Amino acid sequence: RNVYKDLRQIELACDSQEDVDSWKASFLRAGVYPEKDQTESEDGAQENTFSMDPQLERQVETIRNLVDSYVGIINKSIRDLMPKTIMHLMINNTKDFIHSELLAFLYSSSDQSSLMEESAEQAQRRDEMLRMYHALKEALGIIGDISTSTVST
Repeated sequence: RNVYKDLRQIELACDSQEDVDSWKASFLRAGVYPEKDQTESEDGAQENTFSMDPQLERQVETIRNLVDSYVGIINKSIRDLMPKTIMHLMINNTKDFIHSELLAFLYSSSDQSSLMEESAEQAQRRDEMLRMYHALKEALGIIGDISTSTVST
């Protein structure tokens, strides 16, 4: 039931101008057009506050909504692509640096065989890990012998 069909004026309250514009656009799309207000300008001439053609207003509002949607999509795409582009450029520049300057510096050093040698700390740590591995393997063997020789009563 249309309770507003006999009313000439509807009053809406919104929090922002964007909400007001959204309501106006919705009314225009629904075929509800504002009355042609005529106000006095400073020189006494009458001027229209709305365009004469409501269909043209709807077309303009539709185009405005499409452009706003397009700008929103572009904005979201740019925000999404920007970090990816920055990381891509950083990684490529780092890769180029490694290939050109760092590799050249490493090859130009006089003692290349020392670059591949294991450090004393790493050798000590490796030996310690091997000793621990063999000790644990022996402990597992002892535990395995105990469990197989134990007979449950």
